[in-house]
Amino acid sequence: MTYNICIDIGNTKVKSGIFHSKKVIELINGIDNILHSVNNKYHFKNCIISSTRKEIPKKILDLKEEFENFVILNDKMKLPISIDYKTPETLGRDRIAAAIGANSLFPNQNNIVIDAGTCVTYDFIDKNNVFRGGNISPGIYMRIKAMHEYTSNLPMVDLVVNEDFLGKSTTEALQNGAVRGTFLEISSFIQLIFDKYGSSNVIFTGGDAKYFVNNFKSAIFADQNLVLNGLNEIIRKYE
Repeated sequence: MTYNICIDIGNTKVKSGIFHSKKVIELINGIDNILHSVNNKYHFKNCIISSTRKEIPKKILDLKEEFENFVILNDKMKLPISIDYKTPETLGRDRIAAAIGANSLFPNQNNIVIDAGTCVTYDFIDKNNVFRGGNISPGIYMRIKAMHEYTSNLPMVDLVVNEDFLGKSTTEALQNGAVRGTFLEISSFIQLIFDKYGSSNVIFTGGDAKYFVNNFKSAIFADQNLVLNGLNEIIRKYE
């Protein structure tokens, strides 16, 4: 039995998924654990990498000879969706993969993808399977850190979700501004898409998605493996 490995290199973490056909067999965090799986645990055929960093770690690039197909996702590849973007060469590979992952879950439907991590990315894929674009804004922790570092007196606070939307202290005000401010931003983006394009699926992914998914009245989907699933959809054409 042969397997595919899909590697997502983010700004702060490296994670991967081991797939057999469309089924994820194992999730792995960290470069060293990826190396162990490649060298000891599975017989791999294909590897695909998505990276938001300027350089891919050499340890991963050195694995190239272990695979029949070793693919680094780029804007020149043939994809299962069309890209309507002025500068496709600058479009984050994780955003492309997440869009493809959403499209595989809900083909021929409007899909909004919200990836809440170091940054929050908002992307829209229409029912014709066209990536229409999106936005990027600071993530929750980045907002908290920026408010502390770019002012003289505002403290660095912990990431806490307060019950009251009105902060009763500077600490609570900063926390609400970061968490609830992001929630209001997300809500506004979703409503803008609904107003212009009609009803859409909303799919959350990313480490900070947990702060938002339960706060919407409409149906919201959460998929922490959305990027990996999208990568697997691309690499499966090599099977």
